[in-house]
Amino acid sequence: MKHLNKIIIAVVLFAGLNTQAQDSNNPWAVSFGVNALDTKTSAGGKNWLDGHLSQPYKIKDNWNVLPTISYVGVTRYLGDNFSVGISGSLNKVSKYVTATNSGYTVTNPGDLMYYGIEGLVKYSFKSAIKSEKFDPTISLGVGYSSLDKVTYQTITPAVGVVYWATKTIGFEYSTKYVKSFEERAILNAANAPSMIQHSLGLVIQFGATATE
Repeated sequence: MKHLNKIIIAVVLFAGLNTQAQDSNNPWAVSFGVNALDTKTSAGGKNWLDGHLSQPYKIKDNWNVLPTISYVGVTRYLGDNFSVGISGSLNKVSKYVTATNSGYTVTNPGDLMYYGIEGLVKYSFKSAIKSEKFDPTISLGVGYSSLDKVTYQTITPAVGVVYWATKTIGFEYSTKYVKSFEERAILNAANAPSMIQHSLGLVIQFGATATE
């Protein structure tokens, strides 16, 4: 992990030094930062809305966060505001939410390691809102998640926004619904829950041809 952090810092410095030789049409982007996992969406609840949309930002009680860089992604711009890419993340689940008759209970299932990878298609609304700084996006991905050595397939719709501090470096926040195709209770034999994943980090564009 220390080596990964050093590599990412080097990429940031390289991008910063070359900002003047690039423009907003850089076709490649690398993103990285911290992710948080919330298993509340698999808890059930009184109804669908309660189970999926209540307590969305109960950070202290429900969110699982590793204090290190825990997601990376690479995307390639195709045209007409569409990009394709791949992303990966890791985390440790020590807070798992289950529904009870009196509300919701949070337990530690055993500090389970989580890994996720997906391919995705992303659409940017930056040109639609005519903004140079704010870049709202939606995306849809398919991939695999692994929790406690159990691997299962997922589909991942997401919304996000990037604030571009320069033409090539931005701050990114996104919320993703990691929907399991094999949703089962985590405390049973198979660990394949759906989750909400929040991500916060940096995104760096590059790849444009320098011009005089």
